[in-house]
Amino acid sequence: MEIRYLNGGYCRQLLAMADRRTWRIGEFQAVFLAVAHPRHGWVLIDTGYGTSFAAATRRWPRCLYRWVTPVVTREPTAEILRTHGIEPTDIRHIVLTHFHADHIGGTREFPAATFHHATEALAPLLALSAFAQTRHAFLPAQLPDDFAARANPISLAQFRPDPVTGFSGHNLFGDGSITLLQLPGHAPGHLGVRLADAHGRLLYAADAFWHHRQIEEKISPFLLARIVIHDNRAYDATVASLRELQRAGTCRIVACHCPATQALVSR
Repeated sequence: MEIRYLNGGYCRQLLAMADRRTWRIGEFQAVFLAVAHPRHGWVLIDTGYGTSFAAATRRWPRCLYRWVTPVVTREPTAEILRTHGIEPTDIRHIVLTHFHADHIGGTREFPAATFHHATEALAPLLALSAFAQTRHAFLPAQLPDDFAARANPISLAQFRPDPVTGFSGHNLFGDGSITLLQLPGHAPGHLGVRLADAHGRLLYAADAFWHHRQIEEKISPFLLARIVIHDNRAYDATVASLRELQRAGTCRIVACHCPATQALVSR
């Protein structure tokens, strides 16, 4: 399948948060994927920030998110797709790896899409107070008003061992083209996606790690960064498993915010 990597806005934050390399402020791009499925057409994996972030963080306590993590968004997700020859009206399926603002920000722009996500990814966040939701990087106003009616929540109990990666997986369309993987730790119900392109097997790890040095050199995120991690023990276990997978050469592994992923972004 053809896979396109697209930048969906970015935030400015200390680079040391990801790999302790420098205290310089840098850009963390929110990369999302467009996958050309032979039967379902273009399928999106996440949606970037979109243009909903500013409105969703206008009032207290949501504005805390904007103050702590300055975000730059230049254009709607739909326009990014048009720039690359993909008609937004053709999007019928969107996989949401988790519900952080930089992954769900463009969901309102696709009124005909079905949203596939882990049941356990959204339910715990909806039960939180507005302040706690903000702390967990969740802005419910970014989601379309009819989200529940168009969602396909998949319980993690339905996932079964994936023979390729060893993680628990779910064959989304039943044809082996897109396999959702449980990559716990970063956020509730956090998922990765196993795909296949012209170069072989690919594992899009979403936010399971932020910099490739984490799985190549055992570099751990800075202590302050761990405050936003949902389950640090599960996060570390997932990174360790990805490290072993990388060593075995079973899959190429890319992550949303990793600078190495920028080399793959469609220009």
